[in-house]
Amino acid sequence: MGKALKIIIWVVVVVVGILLAIQYINAAKYQALVQVIKEDRIGVNPTGDALDFGDLPRNKSAVRTVTLKSDGDTAGYIIIWKFGDISDLLKVNRNYFTLAPHTTEKLEFSLYVPNSAEFRYYKGRTIIFQIPKLW
Repeated sequence: MGKALKIIIWVVVVVVGILLAIQYINAAKYQALVQVIKEDRIGVNPTGDALDFGDLPRNKSAVRTVTLKSDGDTAGYIIIWKFGDISDLLKVNRNYFTLAPHTTEKLEFSLYVPNSAEFRYYKGRTIIFQIPKLW
């Protein structure tokens, strides 16, 4: 492999790395949490900048929404990643889709607590990437 080819490969790797870092910085990041409780009651917590499902007993569910908005003239490709021990309990109604320019889209995050869930806090993180769709 020639020296020029190595330089080109390194430049491409650095540019891709910078683009990925910018996308991560610009992504919407939400804490996600629920406390599984023994009592048959539901405790609702205020929904600020987190996907906080409050206190839920086993065999119950809750829904939280996030509104995406596209102000620009370019469509955005939406990718949603879930992390943490809450990710198996958390479902989103749409993922891997295109958000048209000048539109809004409501995402519904639903959480179901199965009968097998332990009585404890389940926490995690949700990251919503909105990548300019250039293709």
